[in-house]
Amino acid sequence: MTMATLRNSTSRLFVGFKRRVALYLVEMPKIERIKKRHPLKKREQRDEIERIESDLGSSIGIDSKTKLEGGVLDDGSRILLLNNEILFFEHEGRNFPTLRALLASIIKIPTVTVDMGAVKFVVNGADIMRPGITKADDSVSANGIVAIVDERHGKPLAVGVSKLSASDLMATTSGKVVKSIHYINDDLWNFGKI
Repeated sequence: MTMATLRNSTSRLFVGFKRRVALYLVEMPKIERIKKRHPLKKREQRDEIERIESDLGSSIGIDSKTKLEGGVLDDGSRILLLNNEILFFEHEGRNFPTLRALLASIIKIPTVTVDMGAVKFVVNGADIMRPGITKADDSVSANGIVAIVDERHGKPLAVGVSKLSASDLMATTSGKVVKSIHYINDDLWNFGKI
């Protein structure tokens, strides 16, 4: 018996099970190419760095003589590159550091520490659930950009947006508390690898 036959034979008797579930996945744009890639002039570079520092509330450890490149992805979001690696990207109007920028200690942002059982989910892009969190910096704010790090090595695994402040985050016992934006092995991470 096929689904169509089953549907026709039972349509008079039972009309349920027609519930639609909307599933919205927020994915980073696929990086097929970078449009308008160009070296930044000194003034452009200074303006971009100031804009990012004001968005993130942290200073960027780049020497003024370092030459950055700017670019635009296919979806229209802007990026900053250094030595063919993306350091900062724009997502939904906000500037985020990449994991490569965090690993190179170019910028420091508040961290949320997860236990080792949550690592395999975080590196696959899952949002961070409260039971997996062991510690949060006091500087974590609601709707603030955070780095998700593992408890054993302290290495960044993902960059996300906290839904709660540090005190509220540690007080709650369940639910999604950090929305993952960029994680290991996504397109931003793999860009520039040979």
